[in-house]
Amino acid sequence: KKLAAELANGRLAMMAIIGMFFQDGLTGSAWGDWALYTASPLRAEPVSVAAAAAAAAKAATAAKAATQVATGVGAAAAAGSMTKGKDGVAGKESPSPSFDPSVQLGAMPPLGYFDPAGFCKKGDENGFRNLRAAEIKHGRVAMMAALGGVVQHFVKFPSFDAVPTGLSAVSTAPGTYGFVALFLAAGALELGPWSENPSKEPGNFGDPVGLNQYTEEFRQRELNNGRFAM
Repeated sequence: KKLAAELANGRLAMMAIIGMFFQDGLTGSAWGDWALYTASPLRAEPVSVAAAAAAAAKAATAAKAATQVATGVGAAAAAGSMTKGKDGVAGKESPSPSFDPSVQLGAMPPLGYFDPAGFCKKGDENGFRNLRAAEIKHGRVAMMAALGGVVQHFVKFPSFDAVPTGLSAVSTAPGTYGFVALFLAAGALELGPWSENPSKEPGNFGDPVGLNQYTEEFRQRELNNGRFAM
């Protein structure tokens, strides 16, 4: 008996909530007297001429008010852009619209400049630098992870013989301790010596080994391999 009551009430509730959604979308209220909504397009009886004229006048008034507000906001924004710069501080110049992300390093065959979602805006150099730094960082981690995913099947550190290969190594001690140590070391490096420098290219942390390979060709290779690894 109780199960039958639950089923019956559940079916009624499902129909009721759908009806409330429907009514709210049409009238702006999920609860009320349907007879009051004389302008509804779903009513069987035709709408009176007076009601139609009142609805049209109300819509015209709302459109006029919206136009006035938009004009005022546009004027205020234009005035603000003349006095505020890139950092929102008066007296500084606005970002140069000449910055074009489609001609920056990384736009190369076979895809060329690939930004279908439009994250990189023309003229927004700061936004591009942040995204490029994130891309390089994730690419470097993915390259090391891809290499480690293969090496771990053949090489094991001392005392790590019982740690399984694959992603389960992260949740199996002592592999868990190694993961925590790597996480803390990466955080310390990122907050310290490997923090981004606005005066350098994104991802440029020097050449501590002295390979002298920070050229356009090798930077392109790093981006390509990082994207492939991700």
